[in-house]
Amino acid sequence: MQNPDADEERHLAEEARRKAEEAQKRAERAAQKMEDAMKRAKLAQEQLKKAQAEAEKLKNQNKKT
Repeated sequence: MQNPDADEERHLAEEARRKAEEAQKRAERAAQKMEDAMKRAKLAQEQLKKAQAEAEKLKNQNKKT
């Protein structure tokens, strides 16, 4: 005869394990999204610096004329 309490414990443990795995996957996806966002931010920052340098260059050329 099986122990109903043990069956319930196994069921709860399996559910907890499944939820933990899902949480881990969500955390990994969130970390990947954050990494991608940081890469895009770095690229945007580099583009901004180039644009500022170009604007400064044009500004200086206009001063000379």
